[in-house]
Amino acid sequence: INNLSNYLEPLGLQVRFNPLNSYWYISFDPETTEIISANPFEGNPRLAATLYCTMICCFNSTGETTIQKIKELRKKKGVLEDIKELDKMGFVNLEKSLNKVSLTPLIGYLLDLEKLFVKIALKLKN
Repeated sequence: INNLSNYLEPLGLQVRFNPLNSYWYISFDPETTEIISANPFEGNPRLAATLYCTMICCFNSTGETTIQKIKELRKKKGVLEDIKELDKMGFVNLEKSLNKVSLTPLIGYLLDLEKLFVKIALKLKN
């Protein structure tokens, strides 16, 4: 896989791993992707913050969490509406009848989770 990645690199492509569903995939170089793609949360940082809190809650449990835990961490009203919007966007699965929320593999394709965790760990050290 590393050799394949080396061959694809001059084309602006990378072979990456999605830890949420254990799939390998080919993606654009992050710098190229940032230039080309639009931020799905542009103009709506509230959704990004709710998704981030949802990720933290899910990673701290068995992969799913409750709406109440997200509300407690987020400390904002309207979290349920944000979660419904994230569900429509495909970032989370909402089981409203069970009050459960889980992440979808889409996050692993759009975010470099390894880099995110390293940045979080470095911030926690400081």
